[in-house]
Amino acid sequence: MTYLIMTLLALTGPIPDRGQDRDAALQRTLDDWVAMWNSYDLDEIKKLFVADESVTYFSSERDGLIQGIDELIAHHEGFGFRSGGAQTDSRLWLDDVQIRWDGTTAVVLATWFFGREGVEDPPQKGPVTFVIVGRAEGYRILHAHFANAADEG
Repeated sequence: MTYLIMTLLALTGPIPDRGQDRDAALQRTLDDWVAMWNSYDLDEIKKLFVADESVTYFSSERDGLIQGIDELIAHHEGFGFRSGGAQTDSRLWLDDVQIRWDGTTAVVLATWFFGREGVEDPPQKGPVTFVIVGRAEGYRILHAHFANAADEG
C-alpha cells in the first residue's frame, strides 16, 4: 500500500517526467544549488537535498562518506554556511554540465569551479557527480561526489 501511495505521489506531483519541462526543472535545481553555495545559506540544504538519512555526499575537502542530512548540514556549517546566508568573497559555478536520465532520476556530470573575487590565481576546480531524484516536492539531490582536479605540470 505504501509503495502504491509513493508511486501515485511521484506520478501526480510537480515532477515533469519527460522533455523540456523535465530538463528545465532539473536545471532550476542545479541553479538553486549554485545560488545556495554563493549565498552560504544553510536553510536551503533541506530544500535541495533529500532531507533524511539516505542522502550521501563525498566532499573534495575531507575523506570519507557523509551520510544523512544532519551530517551534511554540519559539513556545510564547517564551510561557514549560516541560517539566512553569509557574505563571502567567493564564487562557485558549474561548467561542462551533462545530464543523463533514467526515468525521474538524473545523473549530472560537471566540472565545479571555486574562486575568490579579486584573486588572480586560477580557481579551484574538479569533477562533480550528482544523483538527483524526482520527489513529490520536486527534484532533490540524493548523492553528490566532489573531487579535486589533478595538478597540471
